[in-house]
Amino acid sequence: MSIFEPTNNRLLDVSDLFVEFRTREGVAHAINGVSFSLDRHETLAILGESGSGKSVTAQAIMGILDTPPGYVTGGQVEYCGVDLLRLSERERRRVRGAHISMIFQDALSSLNPCFPVGWQIAEMFRIHRGLSKSKALEASIRLMERVNIPAARERVKAYPHQFSGGMRQRIMIAMAIALDPAILIADEPTTALDVTVQAQIMDLLKELQAESGMGLILITHDLGVVANVADRIAVMYAGRLVETAGVHEVYADPRHPYTIGLLESVPRMDVARQETLPAIGGLPPNLLAMPEGCPFNPRCKFAVDGCRVGEPPPLTQLASAEQRYAACWQVDQLTDMSTAGGQR
Repeated sequence: MSIFEPTNNRLLDVSDLFVEFRTREGVAHAINGVSFSLDRHETLAILGESGSGKSVTAQAIMGILDTPPGYVTGGQVEYCGVDLLRLSERERRRVRGAHISMIFQDALSSLNPCFPVGWQIAEMFRIHRGLSKSKALEASIRLMERVNIPAARERVKAYPHQFSGGMRQRIMIAMAIALDPAILIADEPTTALDVTVQAQIMDLLKELQAESGMGLILITHDLGVVANVADRIAVMYAGRLVETAGVHEVYADPRHPYTIGLLESVPRMDVARQETLPAIGGLPPNLLAMPEGCPFNPRCKFAVDGCRVGEPPPLTQLASAEQRYAACWQVDQLTDMSTAGGQR
């Protein structure tokens, strides 16, 4: 019997995760106490700008951080009650692909240009299932058909450069779901794809999730993609979670200034706008020299003196809702935030 047998719907518990990168310039604190969970059939979207720590969090869960320079320095990553951070590398390899799988950002650079796509998909079955080359290739064809690649039997011997961007992403999805993982991490799965193909890829992920009941972690900065897919949203900034809530609550009533800024910068057809969209001023902080106090305070229009000193605010449950959390010293005072979101 596998040690990875869920006793309930809970698949993943990430608790107080810390990751740092040790460089010649100093130590970059990339992840600072991140905690979240994932259940069966659930889609958790992790939002944030580039450099906020989304992909590093996924790499830490998968156990694929480049070490050096990246090191997990604290926390737990429990899958079905087993802390993956305490497993040996050999045991982690048994988890990757078979239990937790990942779709990477750039399909063209993630696929090996020297081997046919069918060979690369079949490798999963040869290594993890011990299938012969012929049976593994047949399994690859079935997977390519499952992700709606036309003429799969004819194209199984084609190379990555012979496919379009959308088709390459489908091949990546086929590789990720080959062993029926319980958790799928999709890291920017629609990057560089046109809107129509983006919708097709997201519909495919939802369809596969409905078939298998897997938990899905969707890492993205595209608020439009999240709206129709996610059940919950976790917003990251400077390696910290700054807000978590159900998708409808976040879009209707954001409670952190950073979330408000992200939503205000998205054009909407149903709201009259000025010619220039609002934008969050400044740049994300340098992880080698974080500002004192709240990391967002140099860019925050609601910041007061208390936001610029001391420790960053913790992620705290809001009194108004059981499943809503925000990391802001001003969240109780800034009740007008709800109008900034609710009237959008």
